[in-house]
Amino acid sequence: MVDDSVCGTKIGSSRRARQSSPLCGHSAVLRNCSPKGPPDEHRATPNREITKKAYRPGVRRVLVIFNPISGGGRAAAASVGIERALSEAGFVVFRLATEPGPSEAWLDGPLAGHDALVVMGGDGAVRGAALSASRVGVPLCNLPFGTENLFARHFGMSRDVPALIERLRGGGVRRVDLGLVNGEPFLSMCGIGLDAEVVHDLAGARTGTISKLDYTAPILRQALSWRAPRLEVELDGSPWRLPGPGFLVIGNTRGYAAHLDPASMAIDDDGLLDACFFPCRSAIGASMWAIRCWLGQQFRARRAMHCRAQSIVVKGADGPVRYQMDGDRPRAPQDAVVVRLEVRRQAVPILVKSEK
Repeated sequence: MVDDSVCGTKIGSSRRARQSSPLCGHSAVLRNCSPKGPPDEHRATPNREITKKAYRPGVRRVLVIFNPISGGGRAAAASVGIERALSEAGFVVFRLATEPGPSEAWLDGPLAGHDALVVMGGDGAVRGAALSASRVGVPLCNLPFGTENLFARHFGMSRDVPALIERLRGGGVRRVDLGLVNGEPFLSMCGIGLDAEVVHDLAGARTGTISKLDYTAPILRQALSWRAPRLEVELDGSPWRLPGPGFLVIGNTRGYAAHLDPASMAIDDDGLLDACFFPCRSAIGASMWAIRCWLGQQFRARRAMHCRAQSIVVKGADGPVRYQMDGDRPRAPQDAVVVRLEVRRQAVPILVKSEK
């Protein structure tokens, strides 16, 4: 259901205010909402917070997977040291290199019978493993070796080996939402706009590992030519009326590249995706929104729009569109006539540090 039960509330500038802010429509005085709103059982509660409930997993057998190209090959080299350190700490460890393609073909089988999954790589490796973790029911954690590492930032994970051992020994398990876009998983966000064009541009020229500097040329190329698309959007089957061209960010968590975090109100286990629309016509307008996002003030502007829904359908009014998820282009890189997003509530078990 579209979560629009508190329409008419005003947005404040602080993070606390943003968490309890309006859920649908324009950011200052909300519009575009059903006058009746959703049934009571779907209505939001004030001061929505991330669920802290977790259980202790009892970890002994650990599967470590590593992306062979993450960090210029550093993840592969470091996986040997991680295997040794975990073995010396008393865990039974097995290492496995990630492979392209759906994870059920190479990960589901080896993961069965393990108590925890350690993913050494970036957001692409994590989202690829998330479906297997969900299907097999094994909690995962991340040693980040990617470019932005949105997942690791969101859950406070690092490459620190003692912290990993502590997490495996005494941590808990939280279940978080899994987003799907045209059948492919994402944990942080999906973008339709300039960010997607940059990701596709970079992926088309990529020959190996990348760094943040590698984004410079694609950003400059796309900034000169990009024109914002006109989008037709449905939220849980109901049209979402947009004022004109712009870009769309759909957040499962608050994380986004360069700490911009446009979906700053997203909650990772509420069973809803946060659709954030920012009207503009060119890269100049998109850059102005990026500045507002960096300052945490994007929803103080009246033209920004925000809604929550369980399913989202996006079409380009003038033709197919491109999208990216967690910084990756889809496996089928051609433009999409229809972009279908859904969320599986609390589908992925995550190994979190203990709450002391």
